[in-house]
Amino acid sequence: MLNELIIPASALEVVKQYEGSSDQLGHYLKRQVWNIENPPSVVILGLPEGRGSCSHQVAEAPDAIRKHLYALTAFSDKLNIVDLGNIICGNELKDTYAAIKIVAEELSSLRIHLIILGGSQEMTVPLIEGIGQQEFNLVIVDDRVDNNVKENSPADEFFINNLPISTSVTLIAGQSYFICQQEHDIVAEGYNGEILTLGEIRDDFKEMEPLLRNSDFVSFDFGSIKSSEAPGQYRISPNGLTGEEACQIAWYSGISTKNTWFGLFGYSPLYDSTTHGAMMSAQICWYFINGVSKSIDEEPIDEATNFEHYHIHVDGLDDPISFLQHPVSKRWWMEVPDEDCVIFPVRIPCSKKDYRKACKNEVPERWWKYFDKI
Repeated sequence: MLNELIIPASALEVVKQYEGSSDQLGHYLKRQVWNIENPPSVVILGLPEGRGSCSHQVAEAPDAIRKHLYALTAFSDKLNIVDLGNIICGNELKDTYAAIKIVAEELSSLRIHLIILGGSQEMTVPLIEGIGQQEFNLVIVDDRVDNNVKENSPADEFFINNLPISTSVTLIAGQSYFICQQEHDIVAEGYNGEILTLGEIRDDFKEMEPLLRNSDFVSFDFGSIKSSEAPGQYRISPNGLTGEEACQIAWYSGISTKNTWFGLFGYSPLYDSTTHGAMMSAQICWYFINGVSKSIDEEPIDEATNFEHYHIHVDGLDDPISFLQHPVSKRWWMEVPDEDCVIFPVRIPCSKKDYRKACKNEVPERWWKYFDKI
């Protein structure tokens, strides 16, 4: 089925024209062959579709990003990476969505990390529909909530309204002057999530790691980066994430203990005469792959005997809060109450900051957030 819906990377002009050195990622990728019997750790997939955006030229983004991504430093051969190519767009936009959903269904069954080179951000919806999980954690990186339901609004400006009901949404890097109270309510009540503003995540950027560790899909809008650092935006803002922060988010997404998918959407070559934006996009994707290369299979399961356990009594709670720390990565998890879990408790990613808060006789905010959801 993939063969019918995808133009293989080897047939793309940007790949044919690549002539780089042996230490570049492109040299490695040109030698790789897709084998569904032996799926790779990381797959690159382009979605050259722009009819859902006010800037149709986002359709040209995948190959513009590839040109720079191929020129970046390669990884160890132990990390198997394959560039699958580009989705074949349909005669109508809905046909492309249908193809994306089918491809997502097939790839999600392989338990791989996927980098999506968009295209417009509303393609997040058919990707999630294709994955088809009953409960789904989506992190949106954006400066605003795409909830513009005005007449003739392009699809990528109101895609949040079309997400599956079972999707839990957290939006990070939002900018308060773009987000009204109604939009906070939509995320909180409609998608059991929250909005973390740019100022809030900068208070302690490391707190993004547990949140991204728990995500199934990270939908990154290129417009969340300040426009002076990332040309190629059609909806510009002088404020936003720095390039370093964008790469850090991608890296945290890559080191997740889940097989997280990472989609980079909204880059438009039309507004990037210097190609600096394409290079920024490529570096963000490179950092996601770098994160995958550093990840460890460390999810605590069953008795989690290989973890260090800490039980902290907090006033007002009947039972102590249990924390687990991995002895190698030093990452933390926290046990939270859930009546549906009879044998082993639910464990959610947390940070040392949560542990320290419990030691001060305070219930960590992450504990409350999970408790409020059930």
